[in-house]
Amino acid sequence: MAKDIDRLQRAECEYKGITASFDELTQAYILKVYEQGELLRWQAEPSPFNPETETLVTAVFSAKRQKIPADTAAIAQIRNESTNTVGITWRYSTLAATRITAHGNFALDAMAVFRKTVDDFVGRMVYAPSAIELRSEISTDAPIHALVEPGAVMLIEEEHDTWLRVRQPSSTDTGWLRRKQIQFIDEQHARSN
Repeated sequence: MAKDIDRLQRAECEYKGITASFDELTQAYILKVYEQGELLRWQAEPSPFNPETETLVTAVFSAKRQKIPADTAAIAQIRNESTNTVGITWRYSTLAATRITAHGNFALDAMAVFRKTVDDFVGRMVYAPSAIELRSEISTDAPIHALVEPGAVMLIEEEHDTWLRVRQPSSTDTGWLRRKQIQFIDEQHARSN
């Protein structure tokens, strides 16, 4: 069982090119959704469905209450029930190939939060089709703060009319540029702006 916990924690899921381990996904869900959410332990038991090839791996956590609103009343109810110790359970199967599926409402909610987080992140991603000068302030006359190489990916941190404050993902350093200077990675988001 300990090996199954370890393998599940290291297994990765991917959505829109963003990859996270199930350990990262689970812990991020607890931290993002719950006030004073704390992962207490991982535990495993043979699956009642296929005990020879499947394990139910559960991240047991405690939380005070939900801190972000749920998309539906049913999810809000599930989250409100987690004021004590509850678990996010994954169904880990090793029949032919490793396969992990959500087992229960908390795991389904964790996957939905992961997808929304990625959608929000990708919606903020832009790239420089050519070299761009980042300005220290919102003005074409402001001092040049940094130079961005063609093809560089950036994240939008703030929007002000036709100006965007951006940063490269590996940096906390930001600068301003005109919206028309960049391209959105997610074309659907670009059309909505």
